[in-house]
Amino acid sequence: MIIWILFATILMLLLLVPLNIIDPFTNNQNNQINSGKNIVLIGDSMLNNSAYVSGGQSVPDLISKDLEKTPGTTVYNFAKDGSTINDCYTQLDKISTELNNSSTIIFVSCGGNNILNSRGATKINVNNLFDQYSELIKSIRSRASNARLNVLNLYFPTNTHYKSYYDTITEWNKLIEDNASILGYKVITTNKLLVAEDDFAYDIEPSYKGGKKIAAAILNTS
Repeated sequence: MIIWILFATILMLLLLVPLNIIDPFTNNQNNQINSGKNIVLIGDSMLNNSAYVSGGQSVPDLISKDLEKTPGTTVYNFAKDGSTINDCYTQLDKISTELNNSSTIIFVSCGGNNILNSRGATKINVNNLFDQYSELIKSIRSRASNARLNVLNLYFPTNTHYKSYYDTITEWNKLIEDNASILGYKVITTNKLLVAEDDFAYDIEPSYKGGKKIAAAILNTS
């Protein structure tokens, strides 16, 4: 009888205090996300670096763990390693109409793989690429017009192999900054966050340390 009472009590608590978490994570006393928020991640490995860190140490893991003490907050991790701008449309399709409200905060990271896949960063037409990016942002705005939107710019990998991309990254980041008010988003400047060699894994991916910086920036935004 006592076991059944305990079981019923636990079940009632779970029903009364829903903690909708997609990925686990670590506590942060400076958490600024209020109860009932929806955190949506769209993009590439900057927002889902799970393939490059130990279990439970990816960006969505860190965010989710931090929010365990915030009942009703849900992390929707749609980001996928290797995604390009066009790939993000598939992720965008996963955003339900119920998420189109002021409690939803969307974070977008893409464009970096397009630049890498060009095989010649100095020759890529950044303006044309940003036009594609702008169309994606407009599509996100159309689908979730009431949500708040944040985008991540590109960091500069410290490995010298990627220095040939620096000019392109600089040009890309300037376009993101210059169009923030026009396209209606805020910018998370990862180029100012990931600056040390150990911020990266496999030379170019966010490491656990780098991911913690990205997760903290997300948690402190809004």
